[in-house]
Amino acid sequence: MKPIRFTLAQIDAFACVCESGTLTAAAKKLKKDRTTVSELVDYLELDLGYSLFNRTTRPLTLTAEGQLLYRQARLFLQEAQSFGQIAGQIPQQINTQLTLCYDAFTPRRFLLRLADSLKKQHIHLDLLLTGRERAEQMIESGAADMGIFQAINRPINARFQWRSIGAITLALYAKEGFFPTSPVSLLSLASSVQLIPFVGLPEHMAQRLQIADRIQRVNELEMLQLLLAQGFGWALLPTHLGAESWPGISQIDAEFGNTGLTHPLVALWDPGQKNQPAILQSLSLMPAIFRENEEPLS
Repeated sequence: MKPIRFTLAQIDAFACVCESGTLTAAAKKLKKDRTTVSELVDYLELDLGYSLFNRTTRPLTLTAEGQLLYRQARLFLQEAQSFGQIAGQIPQQINTQLTLCYDAFTPRRFLLRLADSLKKQHIHLDLLLTGRERAEQMIESGAADMGIFQAINRPINARFQWRSIGAITLALYAKEGFFPTSPVSLLSLASSVQLIPFVGLPEHMAQRLQIADRIQRVNELEMLQLLLAQGFGWALLPTHLGAESWPGISQIDAEFGNTGLTHPLVALWDPGQKNQPAILQSLSLMPAIFRENEEPLS
């Protein structure tokens, strides 16, 4: 293949002179001085070995060779314009893949909104439900990029950074009429079976969630709904699950009120891992998206 001897600027100047009729008009359209445009056309003719314009006429007219070449020049410039548009879109088309670990208490609608917002920025999330200890191992090894978990009262890995993104609210739920009086006393709660919906929780979290002396564990949401509806017990659940909309289930008012029935969520990440721009972009979106998370899951 012979080397290309012509520049895009030469071809553009040639086509513009063809369409404008004079070097002066072409220079104005191209926002170049007249001498530059003239030199571009002159060097193109020199490289080609033949003239493109009859310079004795005003406006300039094309030679037979110039007429044939003009059509090719216009097609070439259209292709060059298309190339420029595609080249400009390339950065937006490069997708970044991130892995986000989360625990059972993380609102799913929040995760969905986060994934949708990031998708528009060409950042795609792999969403993995896992325990915090396992998630920290994955982040440390590079198998995951971020984690969202309930805050815990212990130091985190020295390599990690964390950021608060919001707090979840907990409430009491049971079958309608499960408790004969309202508000329900702590004694009534303690003496009835409590359905514990999440297994494998850290000990401090499990103790915080357990109020009753007798518990029944279940880690499937559909099974939890059935057990509550059949009156097997009551449950302390995140309000974002929207359990009050489940058939036959009501939110319970307790004598001790709702004080303390909230818990902060934090995002964890390793600033030494790859994909930091995408991770920081994700983290910057989380608090605002979390605040929008008011509607129950459908």
